[in-house]
Amino acid sequence: MTVFEQARELANSLLESKQGKRMKETQYIFDGNDEARQQLLDYTNYREAINTRVQSGELTEEEMKAEAKKLQAMITELKKNPIINNMVNAEGEFRALVNQVMSIFNSTLSGDIEEGGCNGNCSGCSGCH
Repeated sequence: MTVFEQARELANSLLESKQGKRMKETQYIFDGNDEARQQLLDYTNYREAINTRVQSGELTEEEMKAEAKKLQAMITELKKNPIINNMVNAEGEFRALVNQVMSIFNSTLSGDIEEGGCNGNCSGCSGCH
């Protein structure tokens, strides 16, 4: 088996993990819900429009504060939507798993191998202690 095949196998193992399956399931549910998709799209489009206006220097300090409050209110509403909230949480858990695997990968490459691949940072860890 080549290194590339092993990398693909590892990626598939991550996707088949509990976190990967949960992420795929929540994305599937999100994709099937027009209201949740539209709500997230509205937020994303609005945020991008504000970022463009900020970068071009169009907004005053006062306007930026008002837009930041509006964006925060939109985020609060996004968090109230269980479909979006579940998807974001699942993506975060999957990202934490991938980061943990990358940490093991990097420590192995650098020769700084710790027992079990644990780096002592338990954030996002399912627990080994």
